[in-house]
Amino acid sequence: MLIEFDDEKMVDLVEPDLRARFNFVTKEIKAPMPRARTRGWQINADDLLSESCRLRISPEADVALGFTTKDIYVPDMNFVFGLASSDGGCAVVSAHRLESSDPGLFKERLLKEVVHEVGHVLGLPHCSDRRCVMRFSNSLEDIDFKSTEMCENCSAKLSFLMQRTS
Repeated sequence: MLIEFDDEKMVDLVEPDLRARFNFVTKEIKAPMPRARTRGWQINADDLLSESCRLRISPEADVALGFTTKDIYVPDMNFVFGLASSDGGCAVVSAHRLESSDPGLFKERLLKEVVHEVGHVLGLPHCSDRRCVMRFSNSLEDIDFKSTEMCENCSAKLSFLMQRTS
């Protein structure tokens, strides 16, 4: 399930890649921005994540991924590009800091963050390989440097995890 909290059509940019990459059957829903704690202009990522998880449970989807254009944070960090639940099943991604005047670059950045968060939802940790999409990103430079693909090690881990759940 792909959840748009804003009217920016980010889902349309990444949905075909998600479907092909993870063999997901996708369903898009529009949801109002939930009540969330704020810090200045930022929105608490945990609150958006909770809403994504709540929406996943009601229609019984396997994975719920929320999208927003708002800047998001978690209490111990200035900002995050995205956040996945620790028990799996849902994540949220913010396009706020991924913006670019180049639409292709924006789409690539968004895809990298979406694949990264879905990787967490499916059970993958952060990776030490600087080119792997599962590498933690603390800046746009980090995102731009890494690939849209998982390294060989993360791909093998994901295959193992997917076999265990099927």
